[in-house]
Amino acid sequence: MGGRRNKFSQGGVSRSRLIIGLLVLILLLVLGLVWQAGKTMRANRETATQVLQDYARLVGDEFARRAMGEIGYYGYYAYINALSQRYLSGADILAAAENATAEDSAIPLSPLAKYRFLVDSSGGVQFSAPADPVPGARDYLARQAEEILSQPAPEPGFSIDHPLIEGRAHSFVFATATEPGRVFGFEVDRTGLAEGLRELFEKDALLPKSLAGGEITNEFIFLRFTDNSDQVLFRSREEYDPYLLALRTLTDEYQGIFAGHTIAAAIDASIAGSLVIGGLPRSRLPVLMVTMLLTVGLLIAAIRQLYREQALMKMRTDFVSEVSHELRTPLTQIRMFTETLLFERYKSGDDRRRALEIINRESQRLIHLVENVLRFSDQNADQRELALARTPLAPLVERVVEEFRPLAEGVGNSIEMDLNEQAEAVIDADALRQILLNLLDNAVKYGPPDQRVRVLLEDRTGSVRFRVCDQGPGVPRADREKIWGGYYRLERERHSAIAGTGIGLAVVRELVSQHGGSAHVADNEGGGACFVVDLPQDPELR
Repeated sequence: MGGRRNKFSQGGVSRSRLIIGLLVLILLLVLGLVWQAGKTMRANRETATQVLQDYARLVGDEFARRAMGEIGYYGYYAYINALSQRYLSGADILAAAENATAEDSAIPLSPLAKYRFLVDSSGGVQFSAPADPVPGARDYLARQAEEILSQPAPEPGFSIDHPLIEGRAHSFVFATATEPGRVFGFEVDRTGLAEGLRELFEKDALLPKSLAGGEITNEFIFLRFTDNSDQVLFRSREEYDPYLLALRTLTDEYQGIFAGHTIAAAIDASIAGSLVIGGLPRSRLPVLMVTMLLTVGLLIAAIRQLYREQALMKMRTDFVSEVSHELRTPLTQIRMFTETLLFERYKSGDDRRRALEIINRESQRLIHLVENVLRFSDQNADQRELALARTPLAPLVERVVEEFRPLAEGVGNSIEMDLNEQAEAVIDADALRQILLNLLDNAVKYGPPDQRVRVLLEDRTGSVRFRVCDQGPGVPRADREKIWGGYYRLERERHSAIAGTGIGLAVVRELVSQHGGSAHVADNEGGGACFVVDLPQDPELR
């Protein structure tokens, strides 16, 4: 039987390993799908992001084109050309507008001009009033005029430079007077430039109206214009999505009007659906992570369930082995002494009586064991109905003890009773008999030889209490709840010669629970364990 059991166990382990292997493969497959889905999602998002960045570059290019055309041609060039005309006509280009006469026709300051300047060939610098150039501007203009005069005049007739003076960026527009050699021009007013950029941004949509039916107005565009010292000249809004940002640094287009300046542009992600089919894909990372965690959780639960099933199979195998062992012992005794009587091998009447007593005792043990197995089997299926009736308890306890006494005395144990004769309760008599027999069998089986087992019955308010106390080794506190579960045996008993199925106390707990009562184990005052059962006197009143 041991070899067959080992064979069955190995088969169960092999199947468990196969199932675990399949579950791990499923987990790896799910992880692969999650990884592939994440990769696809990232690729789609990168593609959609690239499309929006391309549109943002289109916005930056369009704004740069408009700024260089509107501000460069109609602003800088027009104003410097008017100054050149006035200079050639002999007018004073530095005269203030408010002090000019009708004959002078002095040119007022442009919104883009902070002040005008005139540099002669000797390096002398003059400014229009009221002018407040920064320290260092005079020296810079003198050096720049000397360099300009030393070279051929640019084709458009003017040039622009963006120097850093005192750590700040400035923009100067220059023109050359050929006779005598002089350089004149103006410094760009950054406030006026910023206002011009704002008006230009608000004037027309930067994206073609053919896109999304003209729904994408500049309201959905972030645009930032910075100079060559990273100072912001214009910003359309405060918030934007940095990963959608497209940058463009301007070079020498339009005579370097904005050389070194940078345009940063981005499309609001909320309007992405109008530019990209499906819009920007939402991150599926939380869903993928939850899916992966659920798969891992299910795998762990399945493995735990397999191990629990394997442990349950082992317990059942051990249970069958223990039951077989317990059945074999009384059956062997019954058969041996039955043959003694059948073939009249006894020597005296006392031997004949002793053989009959042993047959009776072992039959009772066999019946008790079978009743426990059947009761435990019923408990795991459907609970049978109790035949409840109000019953005097003391006589019932006495009958059960007398029925069990031969088994106790057969191993040298004695049983004492301390019963309240007035105690009554609504109970199932057969169920209570099974409870007491199991507790007595437990006390005798695990107690020492010649011990004294005490059975007590108390009448309490609304309930009755049974106690079966032995003088055995007791029950460790850590195991006092576990022993009421099916198939459970204490560690010290698993390696001992004491036979046991591990279901007796489980039957007790179930029957007590059906009565609406409770069962627990406590220390015995004289050493050992005391199994306590509390039953309500009337379950229907609970």
